[in-house]
Amino acid sequence: MVVNPSKPEGNRPVVGLAGFFGHGNYGDELFVSVFKEYLGDRFDLVVMADLLTKPHFSRPITEVVAEVDAIVVGGGDILQPWNLDPRYFSKHFLEKPVFVVGIGVPIRPSARFQEKEWLTKKYRAFLNHPNVRMVNARDQQSAQWISDRLAPAVGVTETPDIVCALTLPPAHPPTNEPVLGVVTRQRPGMEDDYSMINALAEQQRSRGWRIRHIILGTGIVGERDAADAVGVVGEKEIVRSECEDDLSRAIGGCTALVSMKFHGTVVATMYGVRSTVLINTNKNKNFMKRIDRSDLVARFDDPSLCARFDPAPDPIDEKAVAMLRRRSVPTLQALRDGLSDALL
Repeated sequence: MVVNPSKPEGNRPVVGLAGFFGHGNYGDELFVSVFKEYLGDRFDLVVMADLLTKPHFSRPITEVVAEVDAIVVGGGDILQPWNLDPRYFSKHFLEKPVFVVGIGVPIRPSARFQEKEWLTKKYRAFLNHPNVRMVNARDQQSAQWISDRLAPAVGVTETPDIVCALTLPPAHPPTNEPVLGVVTRQRPGMEDDYSMINALAEQQRSRGWRIRHIILGTGIVGERDAADAVGVVGEKEIVRSECEDDLSRAIGGCTALVSMKFHGTVVATMYGVRSTVLINTNKNKNFMKRIDRSDLVARFDDPSLCARFDPAPDPIDEKAVAMLRRRSVPTLQALRDGLSDALL
């Protein structure tokens, strides 16, 4: 049993969460929710990094690590071959049992984001440390990269994004006119042209659809996305909330969704709402390939966006939704069991 000297004897073990948490990015906050659902009955959970900018920790990281009994790293695209972020992969974490779960390896064509061998060596050393008890990736491409380049001693498991295991709040599909949900995002340093999204929205309005623009973020991320959302013009309903459940219900209440955010699509899919992805990153393409819906991969500036709704895309297969949940839930159960073995 790992003992935390700062805790009174008999208190529950404390698990530190290492990720982009607490800043309002919808998908990352859902990771916290899924950890609470599957781990909260046995462990106290704390978010470790508490600052948005460097140094990311308001206290010495050694103090933060000393106050937890184990660390869960993930999920998200945080294993970046061109960068190593101490919020997620600090050498100090290795003083405690570490469980890496739900992570992705983003693959980007730009020279700026190319793999750096010296960073690969650091990742290899981290994942092969004896205190790393679990390595799990959210798609086969990421799992293969980790296995080939880093070869963790504990191996690599691959399952769908762990948000697929989250119990979502009830949502009610529209009963009168159909609803097209739109999710945009503010991308730092970019001024995206939403003319194709506007053309699609106008096309669907002319066909009797309502447009629902969902600001899919809270806190500072929500503020940025709300400021960026003015680029989508015309009559529309705007949904903004500081509660992730409200945002999830807004997605579940759509007939169809077009989303620049990956977890907008993940949640829509779990509600059975067809979602066209508007940024064709490898995580979006891999997720859609898994459910045999590569037809839903596009871009926000795709000239064929309107044609993709002529007719509207087919519904999501209920069997695909069931498969995503059936495969993701055991990952969280294995994480809970592994933490229990290490701490209880």
